[in-house]
Amino acid sequence: MKNIDEFGQLISKGLRDQALGRCEDIIERKVKSQECLEINDSLASLTDEQISVVKRLVTSCVDTGIHDFLYTLDETQDELSVSINGEDIVKESDGLNGELFSDNGWFAKYSKYGESGI
Repeated sequence: MKNIDEFGQLISKGLRDQALGRCEDIIERKVKSQECLEINDSLASLTDEQISVVKRLVTSCVDTGIHDFLYTLDETQDELSVSINGEDIVKESDGLNGELFSDNGWFAKYSKYGESGI
């Protein structure tokens, strides 16, 4: 696996899947912290369609945050580097934020939620 793909897998599984999974766990009442139970109580009156919109919203926000973070890495590559196995992966890519999307993008290849999210 190429270094850039290792980074993509880390972003997809370690960041995106964890965040989207947390949302699902809260909605399914699997998280028992007081804050999460209160959130779940607030969601209880929503229809399935409304819950679907909430999931799309969360996916959009998470994906935008990841996209903007990767864009910032690209823009600051003169001051900052990200190395995997000693190689600067920012320089390996034409644009890290572009690696996320498409049928062959990181989310499609590595995220358990695929490109579309939860």
